[in-house]
Amino acid sequence: MESKINLNPDGLKKIAVQLCDVAGHADPDNDIKTPMPGWRIAWSSGKVTSPNYFFIAEHESKDVYALAIRGSVSKDDGFSSDLDVFVDWGLEDLDAALAYWPFTSQDVAAGSDKMPCISAGAYTGFTEMLLTRNNLGLLPLLTLQQALMILTKNGDKKLIITGHSLGGNLANVYASYFAECLKRQFSKTADNVSLITFAAPASGNADFANDLDAKITNAWHLHNIHDVVPNFPVAGRLLLVSDFYKPKTPDATVIQVPSKSGPSTMTVHDFYKKMADILLLFGYQQPKNNYEYFEAKLDSRWQKNTIDDWHGQVGFQHQLFNYAKYLGVDLQPIKQPLITATAEV
Repeated sequence: MESKINLNPDGLKKIAVQLCDVAGHADPDNDIKTPMPGWRIAWSSGKVTSPNYFFIAEHESKDVYALAIRGSVSKDDGFSSDLDVFVDWGLEDLDAALAYWPFTSQDVAAGSDKMPCISAGAYTGFTEMLLTRNNLGLLPLLTLQQALMILTKNGDKKLIITGHSLGGNLANVYASYFAECLKRQFSKTADNVSLITFAAPASGNADFANDLDAKITNAWHLHNIHDVVPNFPVAGRLLLVSDFYKPKTPDATVIQVPSKSGPSTMTVHDFYKKMADILLLFGYQQPKNNYEYFEAKLDSRWQKNTIDDWHGQVGFQHQLFNYAKYLGVDLQPIKQPLITATAEV
């Protein structure tokens, strides 16, 4: 008996958060079967230990497909207490330097005054997605774009594009690209494409975000207000982070940033204000279509005004289960831990 599928906005978000969860498992091919009966993985990017793993899932109706992109996965499912690791994630893995985005309806070469750009880190991840070929025997050697066009009948079937954290960042980027492919190759709109992201850092500047909003109207972006990550690298949002979690604790305004060279007088608050100043001229902006805020509870285990408790709270707030809980979804326990290298974007 074919499983029923709910494609209203709430149903789409629930499907998406489960797909993101499966993407973080060590055996997604098998682990998708229990929480998502009727779904199977039809195309895979390669080894599940790759930090930038992604897959295409197919519903048994063959009317709905999904692209799920894994985000950053740390070996302890949280952030390190070493601030250097978090800085590395924010400024190097994310790589906030801007790169021009050519897959847009507002082309500079055609005389537009728009200059859509995405982060250099996102462009690196996107390029990897373009070059990767299928690792399964079902659709041998096909690229991601080729497989999606074949499976969705060139955009005539429903497609969900989703990701958590940096996976959500890349979901925004790839959705923009896929919509442009439909337009340029088949003169089609992306009406059958749904984009759902969780805790995604901003992918690009205002021109990119506005273009994405115009191309993908069926989009939902979820943001836990206690989660640091989706505030990157938007300067104004990082100023808000500089006051996390005041007046409760851990309080960024009093916690000292550790320094390898000796005593530090910089607080976490000062650090994020400085980062906001650096990123201000880049002009990063989140998309606006159905940008949805919610509030997860603070974890009572992390209440001391120490850098360790700060990172403990930050790591907890970023976890996918907070987003799933908000949607009323119980995620399945991971059968075995997934150990990956540091994410490249």
